[in-house]
Amino acid sequence: MHIISSRLVGELVHPNTARCIQCTIHRNFSTTKTLSELRKLSTVKIVDNSLIGKKASESGKKVKILQVYTRNQVARVGDKVLLSIQKERKKAYIVGCVQKPKAMQPRFDSNNAVLIDETGAPIGTRIRVPLPSHLRGVSGDFTKILSIATKFV
Repeated sequence: MHIISSRLVGELVHPNTARCIQCTIHRNFSTTKTLSELRKLSTVKIVDNSLIGKKASESGKKVKILQVYTRNQVARVGDKVLLSIQKERKKAYIVGCVQKPKAMQPRFDSNNAVLIDETGAPIGTRIRVPLPSHLRGVSGDFTKILSIATKFV
């Protein structure tokens, strides 16, 4: 297929069309795999009924991870992270991941997090999504989070 230049400077068009739709498709096409892990600047969904979590979901602004508190900087289910939510910094625990889980662990449709305060207690009073049941055996302060959960998978 031959490309000819148009009258406009810098724009290339095909002879039969005003714009090259295929070029836009080819520009957005990528063969690399997506990053299937939670790192810095990954987006998460707040799943408790805290006031700040409700405001973030209603406003439509993305909640992003600023810091992952693990040695290799990759967050999995049960890891503590620092989030940027409504121009504030809040700590949270990851309770669901889209990434490929370990054996016998459920896979979720979205990356879920539960907000906590400085003492490690959850800010909300209810968790709206099912939690993975293997969190009962994970080391850390999950007893308060597990007590406000209503469903387990």
